[in-house]
Amino acid sequence: MSLKYERAQGFVMRHGRRIAVDRITPVVAPSSKPKRSFHAKWVKLPRHWISALGNSKSANTYRVALLILQAAYEDKRGTGEVVLSAATVLGIPRETKRRAVRELAELRLITYKQIGQRAFRIEPLV
Repeated sequence: MSLKYERAQGFVMRHGRRIAVDRITPVVAPSSKPKRSFHAKWVKLPRHWISALGNSKSANTYRVALLILQAAYEDKRGTGEVVLSAATVLGIPRETKRRAVRELAELRLITYKQIGQRAFRIEPLV
């Protein structure tokens, strides 16, 4: 790869004299767009999840279940474990999230663990 330069004629003043100089400026190629992180456009929903979620008591349980499946699909670490942080379930109150996670565990769709007040660590049972 060779560097490209743009030349322009200019002048400078030294001791009262006008001196001609060439200005050389590097031409920077336009950079490509920054690479965005992976976001799933669609996720498969297992049939047994559909039938089990039909028995759920709350619409937020259904919403949390879909967010868990999406996060599991986008799992960058490859551990099969999803961290259900506040950023993952944006807009859902903490107590509602806790209730939904317990209900999904009762429906045997996920297993979870929580240490103290930290975020839930969830493994979807697909």
